Amino acid sequence: MIPVEYQAYEPVVTVGCVNFSPIWGDKKRTLAKIEANILEGADQGIDILVFPEGSLTGASGCDACRAEQGPCDTHLELAETIPGPATEHVAGLAADHDVYVVFGMPERDTAHPRVLYNAAAVIGPEGLIGTYRKIHLGTLPWVTEGLVFRPGDQLPVFPTRFGPIGVQICYDFWFNPELSRILALKGARLILNPCGTFAGPGKREYMVQTTSVRAQENLVYAASANLVGGPGHEDYSASALDEVRPASYLGHSVIAGPAFPRFSQVYAEGGDNEEIVSATLSFERLHRWQTVFPMRDWRRSRQLSASRLIAEELGRLADPTD
Repeated sequence: MIPVEYQAYEPVVTVGCVNFSPIWGDKKRTLAKIEANILEGADQGIDILVFPEGSLTGASGCDACRAEQGPCDTHLELAETIPGPATEHVAGLAADHDVYVVFGMPERDTAHPRVLYNAAAVIGPEGLIGTYRKIHLGTLPWVTEGLVFRPGDQLPVFPTRFGPIGVQICYDFWFNPELSRILALKGARLILNPCGTFAGPGKREYMVQTTSVRAQENLVYAASANLVGGPGHEDYSASALDEVRPASYLGHSVIAGPAFPRFSQVYAEGGDNEEIVSATLSFERLHRWQTVFPMRDWRRSRQLSASRLIAEELGRLADPTD
């Protein structure tokens, strides 16, 4: 049975993830590819379509940013404000085709044009809903995004007709499980992860298993949409382990979550080519777990002391003067 607070929302959602390869540095042609995928997703009956991290421009290390210790002219030129030309174009498509779209892009701060964020725009049929800015940024030696972008400072949930959803970007999702827990406790039943996960040894298993675990431990559905291919070639030999990772991405976008009485099930998985993978997910089946393991309710009642303990411990770790 669906809890009262969720009964106004649609009980079934079809989620799609795009295994996507942008045309690096060419926003016009890449936006045309994004449009083609939105149209195809809508034709397939997808309700929420997720593109990867950095979909609009491509995501890769930058020697110029490394030399300048900040965003180079190319990154500054490619970034856009939100709202801006790309989000307005996608919003028109979302309205025309009654679909929600989440896609990664470099965002320029409206007040400070040299400040950039690694962002994901969240767009619905009603228009721009909001923006998520990546909180945990990668650092040298493998990536230069920590030089290019400022970290985000909010962890919102976004309203949709399927209920509140959460968004994280790549490293936020893979290595920082406390963020997914917070989103779940704030009411998200679906967490979307636009990511740019490199190809490499064991990476397919890592993507599928971690997406499954994030969903299982929070009793939510989770979807990771990954870049695929790219202009680089991965080298994990001993002589290359301290070098910036080239732009060569795994693909294998994945949708996972509970399937009562199973705690975890992989509903869909992509391969190593461009494609859309999708799954139709039942919130009634998800909430079947509420009758035996009402995690959100427990955290506010019988496990309240544990919730406070965790918050206090994290608070002490975050305050170096304590």
